[in-house]
Order: sequence, then structure tokens, then C-alpha cells
Amino acid sequence: MKNIEDLLQELSRQDISSERKETTLTESEIKRLHEKTLQKINGEIHTKTNVENKKSKKQNNITTHPSFWRRYSRPFAAAAAACLVCMVGVTAFAAFSFDDSIRNFFNIYDNQSQQTAEKLTTNVNASDESNGIRLDLTQTIGDHSGFYAVINASDLKDVPYTLEFGSYELAITGKDGTSYDYTADTISSTSVNEGITKFPMLVSGINNNGNDVDINNSHIALSLKNIGYRNDHGKFVTLQKGSWKLNWTFQTNAKPEQINVDKDIHLMDSEGHWTNIVVSPLSLTAHYTITKQGKTHFTQKEWNKYEKSDRLTIEFTDGSRIDSRFEDDVTESWGDASGEGYKRIGFNQIIDAKTIASVTFGGETITLHQTKATDKRIRISSKAAKCFVELPESVAELVTLKEKSAVTNPDFGCSEATATFTAKRGGAKMPLFTIHRLKGSFTSGKMEELNPMMIYIGTHNGYTYTIEYGECQTDAQLREFADIMNKYITNILPFFEYAD
Repeated sequence: MKNIEDLLQELSRQDISSERKETTLTESEIKRLHEKTLQKINGEIHTKTNVENKKSKKQNNITTHPSFWRRYSRPFAAAAAACLVCMVGVTAFAAFSFDDSIRNFFNIYDNQSQQTAEKLTTNVNASDESNGIRLDLTQTIGDHSGFYAVINASDLKDVPYTLEFGSYELAITGKDGTSYDYTADTISSTSVNEGITKFPMLVSGINNNGNDVDINNSHIALSLKNIGYRNDHGKFVTLQKGSWKLNWTFQTNAKPEQINVDKDIHLMDSEGHWTNIVVSPLSLTAHYTITKQGKTHFTQKEWNKYEKSDRLTIEFTDGSRIDSRFEDDVTESWGDASGEGYKRIGFNQIIDAKTIASVTFGGETITLHQTKATDKRIRISSKAAKCFVELPESVAELVTLKEKSAVTNPDFGCSEATATFTAKRGGAKMPLFTIHRLKGSFTSGKMEELNPMMIYIGTHNGYTYTIEYGECQTDAQLREFADIMNKYITNILPFFEYAD
């Protein structure tokens, strides 16, 4: 059985205009490949808490401010998968010394990333066997704030479903015996290769009663029960009964860099002091104290007014950006006058600190390195959808905007306005993306059910905003727009804002 993640990566690296060798897949592999592709497109990310907790879907027009850590998920995480076949020109490289799941998760596609990742990766010898099924935890990669681990399961039945554990418990204990809180994704299978099923797990948001902690050399105890899958009705179906316990000491060679900031900031309607940032190849953390506590509940109008100050935004020297609104792994503790709060973004790729141009938090920006981007951003606004995006000038000059107002969306049965950004170059034409402004409030789960190609952005003033990415469907579109789709459009949401 072939590794499905590898198949997806292979597809992404192929230039479809070149001659390919025929690849033969079994029926089971085809089903599993189809399922994994749909998961990527749908942005299916399971977390203990999600972005609806942050924005609360504005139930009763009230938003609760966090008093403890939060975990967000980014429903559009699979934007790149929507243009999977558009990816061309990626250079192949020699096999890494670490697990392929680590390579795939952190998008390690060059030698520099590989070398950095190897320094952050530790071999682990944690194993257990139950009812003939052996689990081996072989490697972890992480910094002082969280880690990603890979569990290998031997000799599981091969079924065309994503597998997961019926239940699991994770205990993290510090060097002084203190037990830490944490957040973790559902532990789901990603591939099967030569009888080995891989179960990666991401653990973050680790804290001690809201205080940021250093987890290096902490003891990890993981207990797992039963392996199975969710059927079409969402019910867990046990494939293999068992009970496994894995224990190890987490270690990392990461050397986070602390940079003093010393700036007064505004967070929502509270006042604070931004003390420092801590940067590692896997995360960036802003530490701060609250000097004047504001409200803990906000109306929709107040939330719209203050929300921007609560973001953590990182600008890179190439002009790209990540924004805590749209990242998979964001954790936060609010803190108070006596206890330091923090907000952290976990990176989905290996980051060189020298590529960080600036960091913005609480309405203040600190500059770390000079930007190398020469393509200035141009704002394109939609009156119908009441929003705007900022595109690089080289892309903006190719784009025309087509707007619709007060039309009915057939999937949601509600009124909507749309803004479609269409590009034309070299005789080829394609919609890069469409912003939908749906009347009413819809959850991201409902959105996946009614139209999985729509990716949730947020709710604003009684409307739900979504984005629908274009797809390269012809050779001409691939030739003209693959670079634009992969470099700019999959990173467009950090440059999105509401206009009212």
C-alpha cells in the first residue's frame, strides 16, 4: 500500500504539461487518496476548541473575552490543496533522516529547512503492544512551547477511512513535577506504507494555569484506547480493540531568541505593556502584561471596533504575511497586572528568524529586518461585498473585479453579494478567488456540509464571509497562473479586511 501523503506530494510536484509515467493504484488506495484530498480541500482540522470559540459566533450579540488560553483552527488551511494540481517546478531532494510525516507537516522542501529541522528533531524509543497491534513513537520535533510527534502502528487492517483512536489521555509533567495544561489535535492517520499506519499528533498551548512554560525535558505520558474510524453518521466504529501507553521525555535542541520590545499597547479596550517576543523556527510568542483591565464582554459593534488590536501579525521580508485570525495553531493567555500573558503563533513550516521583517501586536509594530519585497500592495475594494484585499501590484494589474448584489445563493438559500477577482494573462483567463457575503450567520461546520469549496472567513455585522478559490483547469491557466495561485492567492486572507 502506497503512502497517501507521498502520493499527494508527488501530484503537487508534477508539471502536468510534461509527459508522466502511468501510476497504478489499488481500489482501496484510490478511495483513501480521494478522501485525503477532500479533507485537504475542506480544511478538515479537528481541535479541542476552535475559531468559533474565539469569535463566539456572536451569540445573542455578545462576545466573551478570553480569561485563559485559546486554541483556534483555520478552516481554510487547505487553500493550497484547492490548487493542488497547479503546483509546478518544485525541486526534488534526497530523503531526509527524519520521518516523512514531519517533512510533510512542516513543508520542508529545501536543504536549509531540512538542516534546521534535523536540529529540532529527536529520536524517541516509546513502544507498547496490545492485542497484536504494536505502537511505536519514533520521533518528535518541537521547541520550548510545543511539539509534533509521529506514532507508527503495525499491522492494522487497511480500510478506506481515516483512522483515529477512540479515546486518549495526555499528561505533561515538568521537571519540578508540575502538571501542565495543553491543547492537541485529534490523533488521526495520514498514511499507510508497508504495513505501517502513521498517526501524527500536534501538542501546543502548553501552560501552567495560564502562564507560559518551558517544556524541554518534560515527561510525556500518552494513553490510547481502541482504533477505528467515523462512519457517514459520525459514529465511531472500532476496527481494533486495544489499550496502549507510551512514555518518553521530550527534548529539543531549539534555541529560542528573546527580543525585548518595551511598548505600551491596547488590547481590545484594555491597556497593556508588550514586554518581549520569543522566536524559534517553529513559533513566535508575544509576552505582555495588562496594566488596565477593560470589559470582558462586547457587543458586535464593540468587537468590530476592537478586534484588530487582538491580532498577532508577522510580516516577512518577501512581503508575505501570517495573521493569527487565519492560522491553525494560535494559543493565548490573557494575563493580568501581576501575571504575564502571551499570544503565540505556531508555524506550519520551518522559519528562519532573519526572514521576519516585522511583528504587529496590540496596535504596535516592531521592525526586525528590512523587507526585500519590491512589489508594493494595491488595495482593491468591493462595494457589494463591503470588503477589500491588498494584492501585489504585479497581480493587481492583471485583475478585474466582477460584483453581484442581492442574489440568492443556491446552497445556503439566502441572499448574498459576491466579489470575483478574475485575472487575464498570456491569452488565459481564470477567477483567482471569490469573496461571498452571505446574509445570516453560518458555522464553518455548516459551510462544509452545504458547500465544502467555500472556506469560512468570519462573521461581521450579521453577515458570514467566505472565500472560494479558483482552480487551474487548463494547460494555459497552469502556465500563466500557477505561480500566482501558489505564491499569492493561497496567502491572500492575511491581506483581507472588512470595509464597514
